[in-house]
Formats: sequence, structure tokens, C-alpha cells
Amino acid sequence: MPQLSDLVYNWNIPTRTTSKTITLCDETLRDGLEGGVTRLPCLEEKLELLKLASDSGITDIMVGFPGQEIAYREALALCQGVKAKGLTPRLGLLGRMVEADIQAIERIRQKSGCAIVAHLFVPCSPIRRFVDQWDIHELEELIRFGVKLAHKLGLPVNFSPEDTSRSEPQTVEHLCRIAVEEGATEITVCDTVGCLTPSGTRKLIQHLRHFLDANNSPVRLDFHGHNDRGLALANSLAAIEAGADCIQGTMLGIGERSGNAALDLVMINLHLQGLWNQKFLIPLQQYCWELAQRCNLTIPDKYPVFGQHSFTTQMGVHASAILKAETYDNQDLAACIYSGVNPHLFGLNYDIQVGPFSGRANVKLLMRHWGVTLTDETIDQILTTARLENRVLSTSEILALAEV
Repeated sequence: MPQLSDLVYNWNIPTRTTSKTITLCDETLRDGLEGGVTRLPCLEEKLELLKLASDSGITDIMVGFPGQEIAYREALALCQGVKAKGLTPRLGLLGRMVEADIQAIERIRQKSGCAIVAHLFVPCSPIRRFVDQWDIHELEELIRFGVKLAHKLGLPVNFSPEDTSRSEPQTVEHLCRIAVEEGATEITVCDTVGCLTPSGTRKLIQHLRHFLDANNSPVRLDFHGHNDRGLALANSLAAIEAGADCIQGTMLGIGERSGNAALDLVMINLHLQGLWNQKFLIPLQQYCWELAQRCNLTIPDKYPVFGQHSFTTQMGVHASAILKAETYDNQDLAACIYSGVNPHLFGLNYDIQVGPFSGRANVKLLMRHWGVTLTDETIDQILTTARLENRVLSTSEILALAEV
């Protein structure tokens, strides 16, 4: 019996190969919850979600924007809870280039004892500069003040030129150079309004990576994508191919407007590219389902992998192929004959329905799983019912028609 990998030709091998480890930064509890979910998790629920994020292999987690008092208390309690539970992710807090925000982040670090990164940002694009009436010199002074203060306090700094994807190259270069000069060790490329395409993402990441390397600035390069054009996942994968070191996103892609890059799908794709450990995939499933429950979210039935019907088929020709694959007594062969993702990686399985587009193989497969054998006449009766009523039959209806 050949290996499954011998039976599938892979066109997805990237032209740019890398052996480096890809880091993921989970924005679910910060950017994700800012998107207007119908229910905000309480502190203990957030800690449970943070534990699941850690179990899923995520090392960097954004936990707040403590720029005002209520948000400060919430972020402090969350960081203290992380410490009390013995969790060890590197936590991130968002701040403006102002003393109040940076001192708030430092106080949280001191009181919690957690490893915390200050994610500091300034508006960057011409449209933002116009509306806010900022000029480049003012932005430069803000960055010098903010990054220098954070660095002096001993806070690692991730600098974000907000709206990077709509900014002129020379402006992005200038502001990033200043941030690095003042002590920033990470830069986040922000597709703040989700305007990039995969081609544009590659150009931007490659341009900035080349600029930083040419200036002897060995900083970590992050990509933060939004999904306004439905391209956040594709852009995140393009960013990795182009040289990004870390992808920021949210579980299930939650977030304001059309949401952020779906970090769960980034992780799944990284695994399929050999860049993410399989052991993290089952905790990832639990994380997504728990998040949906805690935030009163409904995962669409056809959402990849974690949707109720993401591994379901009712097509007769598909069921026929799966039925034949099962005769080889190889679960992965049957699972992958008509699926680009193996459900067994997540403790899940494929599902067969009987509906208007089904054939005898659908019924035979279901009966095989239930340990029942039917005559062709009974099978045809079941199929005729599905076709005449033009709908998918429930399990109880099929069993009743089969008189099982």
C-alpha cells in the first residue's frame, strides 16, 4: 500500500522555502472582541480561552489596550490571572505614543510579573495624516518619544505604522528606521482596512524586508491583515512566503467590519505546508468551539474544518470513491479522497448524506458504518424518497425506510 503522500501531487510547495519557525500572535482577545460580538467573555472565560491559545502552540497573545481606566483594570486582571495559572505566553498590550499609555503598560508588567510587549502605533497613511492633521515631522517626534520611553523602561517594543498598506514607501521606511533607532525590535505591517491583495502583500513585505536588512536592522517582521476584501487569509500566507516572521490574527476571523485574518485557518495551512506541529490541531478545534460558545457566535456550517458540514458530502460519485477507498482499510485514504484537509487531524471524521444528488454508494456507506446490509431494492426506495421530496434525509428517516 503506497503512502498517502505518494498518491497526491502537491502543487503548493512554495517557490521560496524556509526552515525558520513562524510565530503567531493571537489578537482574539483584543482586536477580535473589539468587533462587536454579541457577548463579551468574562475574566475567567478569557483565561480559559488564553489557556487554549497556549495549548494550540501560540506564544504571543494580545490582551488589551489599557489607554483608559476600565480597560487598564481589565488588562491588569487578565495578566495577573495568566501569572496565577502558571501560563507563560508573551503578552502584548496596545498603546499610543503617549506617556500615559506607555506608563500604563509598564505598571501592568510590574504588577503582574508577566513578560509584556508594548505594541505602539502611529497613523501612517496620507489619508490618516490628512484627517488628523499630522505631518511627518510630528509623527517622527511621537515615535522618538514613545519608543525611547518604552525602551528606557525596559519594555520590548513592537512598532506599528498604522495603515501601512496605504502609505508611501518612503514614509514607511523613514518611520520604521526611526523606531528601530530608538529601540524597537519588531515591526508590524498593518493592512488596517484590508485593502491588499496577495500580490500587493508580497511586494510590501519584500520591500520592507529588503529595506530593513539593507540597513542592518534584524527586527522581527509581523503582518496584521483585515478581511474587507475577503483576502486576509491569502494575504497572511503570501506574507509568510515573502519573508514575514509572524502573523497576527483572530480565531474564526472575528473583528470589526469584515474581521481579521482567521488565525485558525492560518495555522491549518501552515501545518499542511509542514510549518506547524500536528499536536496543536486538536486543542485548536477546542479553542474555536469554546470561543464561539463564549461569544454567542455561530460558526457557519460550511466554515472550513470547524463548520458542522465542512466534511459532509451527498454527491453519489464522491460517496462511491469514498466507499472504494474504505475497502483498503486505510482511514486517511478514505478521509482524503474527496477532502483537501484530513478531518482525522482534528479528531473529526467525514460525513455522508443521502439527498437528491446521492447514489447507492451513499446509502451503502452509511449502512456500512452502522453494520447493516440492505438489498438494492431498499436502497433504491430510500434514494427515490430523497429525490421525490428534493431534500436531504435525516438519519432517523433513513433507518425507518430501511426498517432497521
